Amino acid sequence: MNPLRKAVVLALCTALLNACQSTSEPTSQTVEINAENAYQSSLQRHEAWERKLQGIEFLEIYSPEKFGLMLSSWKKADAIYQELVADPELALKSYSLFSSATYLDRFNDEIEVVEKQMVALEGLKREADEVLAPAMAQMKYLDGLDAKKYYRSEYTRIGRLYARLFTYIDKDDLNKARKMQDEYLERAHSLEVKTVKKIYIAPLEQELEQHRRNDVKYYAPLSYNRVEIKIENGKNIIDATPRDFAAIEVAVKEIEFELAHAAHIALEVSTMRDLSKDQHEGYILEMENKLLRISKALNDQDLRDQTIRTQATMITNNVKAARLQYVAKTSLKTNEVSQRATALEALVKQQQQEIAELKLQLATRDLPEAEQATANDEPVQLVSTDHDGEVEGESEVADVPADTAGAELAVDAGESGAEAETQTQ
Repeated sequence: MNPLRKAVVLALCTALLNACQSTSEPTSQTVEINAENAYQSSLQRHEAWERKLQGIEFLEIYSPEKFGLMLSSWKKADAIYQELVADPELALKSYSLFSSATYLDRFNDEIEVVEKQMVALEGLKREADEVLAPAMAQMKYLDGLDAKKYYRSEYTRIGRLYARLFTYIDKDDLNKARKMQDEYLERAHSLEVKTVKKIYIAPLEQELEQHRRNDVKYYAPLSYNRVEIKIENGKNIIDATPRDFAAIEVAVKEIEFELAHAAHIALEVSTMRDLSKDQHEGYILEMENKLLRISKALNDQDLRDQTIRTQATMITNNVKAARLQYVAKTSLKTNEVSQRATALEALVKQQQQEIAELKLQLATRDLPEAEQATANDEPVQLVSTDHDGEVEGESEVADVPADTAGAELAVDAGESGAEAETQTQ
């Protein structure tokens, strides 16, 4: 027994013995045992609840009132426990002047409150997890999007409505909880959509605004308008399916493409507007040389005797023709390989069938055929044995009739089983 435990037991025993000095020796031993048991029980309860109350903050949402009462009682119980550890003689002393309850009694009373509130919270959790499952899933999703980061005020209002749902469960008003849950889900969905747009579309809108400041809308109004259309399409996709991130990513890439396209078109227009009349021809020739390099690489043609628009059309047609030719050639090779494989498969099946038929013919040859072979002076040597049953000589294969000779040759290379049957006959 450690010194602290001894001190507590001695204190308990002294107090009890002073209260009843006339008690017999057996009663004194009983008092000592009871005192020890009471103290041990208190130690164990404190240790058990100290472990159980770790990481229970998630229970607060189910009933802040019950959760607060539980923590308050636990703090009181823990404070009493610390006093007992510091001064074990307090164990059986009165806790206050206005009560006859001892320190141990008061400690156990507070633990009882903790246990009662914990049971109540766990029951509320089971019921709320079932009734408010959609709302809880939606709130978890909003937290995953980090909606609070983008719309703090609206998230706070949504959070207060969410907390009220659990209050209705605590008050056993399930109908009210379900009704308010519908309102919460509608508002939470709206916040979800706004958050997704903020994450995916807002940065692109900022980039478009920067293009406007750089006069992209002035130099390339058509391209700028196309960006606006793509951004609107992206918003519509998010409105319809805010969790279809594959479609959202596709829309984002299209917007990014149009942003880059508008920027370089505006740059080209701006460059062309800054050219003097003497520089116009050089600018056009540069464009034509780019088309020439493409036509040369494609089919070694020089199309500069045509207008630039015609050159572009002819190059486009040549590219399409080359692509169709490539596809046709690839398809032809694929078909040839497929047909060859099919033919080989059919040939293998045919050979397997022929081998099976030949094996069947060899297996079904009966004794009259052997006698007929003997009558035609075809030698057939039988196996003879001595008196001990040992083989004196090896059998030889009889010459097969003419109608099965080819079959035996075909099977001879890989059909040892058929050869063995032939030898036996």
